[in-house]
Amino acid sequence: MRFPRLAPLTGALTLTAVLSTAALLPAAAPAHAAGETLADIQVAEATEVCGKGSATFDHVVTTAATALRTTVPGHQLTGFDQQVDDFRRSIAAIRVHRDMLPVGSVNERTEFLDDPIVSNLVNSLDAIRTGRIHQTVSVSSLSINDMIEVFILAARIVKIPAQLGASLVPTVGFVLKPIVGAIFNGVKSLARAIQNQLELGCNTTGAYQKLQLELPDEQVSVPQPLVDLANQLVLADGSCTPMAELKTSELVERTRHFLTTTGALGIDAAVVEGNAAALQAFLRDNRVADIVTLRRTEDLGPIVNAMDYGPMTFLANLGFDIYEGKALNTVALADVSVENAFDLVTLALDTTSLLLTLGNMIAGWTGVASTVLTPLSIAQTLAFAPTTYGAPILKGVMQSMCAA
Repeated sequence: MRFPRLAPLTGALTLTAVLSTAALLPAAAPAHAAGETLADIQVAEATEVCGKGSATFDHVVTTAATALRTTVPGHQLTGFDQQVDDFRRSIAAIRVHRDMLPVGSVNERTEFLDDPIVSNLVNSLDAIRTGRIHQTVSVSSLSINDMIEVFILAARIVKIPAQLGASLVPTVGFVLKPIVGAIFNGVKSLARAIQNQLELGCNTTGAYQKLQLELPDEQVSVPQPLVDLANQLVLADGSCTPMAELKTSELVERTRHFLTTTGALGIDAAVVEGNAAALQAFLRDNRVADIVTLRRTEDLGPIVNAMDYGPMTFLANLGFDIYEGKALNTVALADVSVENAFDLVTLALDTTSLLLTLGNMIAGWTGVASTVLTPLSIAQTLAFAPTTYGAPILKGVMQSMCAA
């Protein structure tokens, strides 16, 4: 990412605020210049575009300048237009890497999840794999919605330590945590509503021409392990099976193929083939209760989806299975999906955390001092924090990307 100078950016943002205020002035009768000015040129792009996205910084500047222009004396129009043009180009000269900034939804799954961390991880991995990470855009082409997206991502990141801190409060932590989460979700919903409203607006460059910019690529230094990871993944676009939906048998086959075709690893292909065949036979011949293949939380109701808590998800899923008469069904291990296996791991961890919490409560009832139980409770919360806050993000990425 390259920023030539900070001074133009500071001046640009200051003048944008001033011009935006001027845009609220009532339109006066248009002034007439003695000679032709930049604004006199007829430009096709100057027509309004409605419902195609929120205004960019350049739209804000040109709209404000067009309104302010009506108050400029005719003999000063040429100089005013030149100042506006110079200002617009000073903003346009500042370039950023678009895929290093927050984005909205990347595909249907990320749109449904509406988790900005998941969306940006998925977009970044895809940008690294395709080389799009090196492309630059002008600051003037960034929209107001892009800036709101930065706020939404920042709020989502802050939500994690905020909820963690709330959960550490003795006695009432389990009540404060969902309340804090609800507050942050409400802020995100409000920001999304503002974005949707801005999408309906009409964007125009007013009396000024649309800028024609040449934006060369600028290489971004990406750690090699991250490049290797990105090259193993592709965006789930409906033409491939997301990683979360892969069966264990398919995962074993993919692993076998990778190990036997990657000569640099120096692995005995015959041994790999034999072990893979034995493992596939074990997965095919052994079955587990169908209740361990949990449905996605969004299929179990809004409360379960909002809580996203392993034991609650399991009980709700069991209720659905009993209602549908599937509680006694079995499924081959080969047909268990990666997501199902991941859910079982998080269920085991969540259940362990719940049992430890119950143990602390019972110990408190039996007279064990809070000076002993409180540190244990805090240590437990911190120990299980990666599962609580990281598991949904990892699962969202697996649902949104396919193995290459």
